[in-house]
Amino acid sequence: METETSNNTQKTRKSAKIQSTKTTNSVASVKSSHHVNRYLIIGISLAVFNYGFYTCLANLIIKNNDFLWLSNLISTATTTILAYILHSKITWKERNPGKLGIYKFLIWNAIMAFLLSPFLTQLFSFITPLYQFTYDISSAIHLPFTYEFIQSTGAFIFTAIITTILNYFCYDKFIFGKSRVQNSKS
Repeated sequence: METETSNNTQKTRKSAKIQSTKTTNSVASVKSSHHVNRYLIIGISLAVFNYGFYTCLANLIIKNNDFLWLSNLISTATTTILAYILHSKITWKERNPGKLGIYKFLIWNAIMAFLLSPFLTQLFSFITPLYQFTYDISSAIHLPFTYEFIQSTGAFIFTAIITTILNYFCYDKFIFGKSRVQNSKS
């Protein structure tokens, strides 16, 4: 009788533990989807801001195509700092990036900007059959796009997709750290 009661108690504990794990996984999944949604909304908004700021600098303030790099540098630096602030306050607001968070963020973004993005852009520029097909369709329906425009836009879009995914996982796992709740328990 005692053995049967002991077995029932163990089964009840296992069942409760399994249910607790399912609930925890479900809550983590919901939090993760909130992170993805907030990350995408902020990311798209920042891309639009970056493009708009760059365009204003290039056309209204600097006004010289020899200094487009300066417009890009100023708009990208501003957007990167704004991205850190928004992601730490909105996307991963329940997390603590720690004292080194901003430095890790800047280092990762520098690696992406100076190494990975140019490499991926060059790699994706070689998808010539896709670009030629797109150009042929564009020409057939009389759209004013050159092959070079389609190629550069395609390479930019494919690079943006890959870097967006890599950035999300890097920010989520390495830059913004564990949740404040978990850190306070340990």
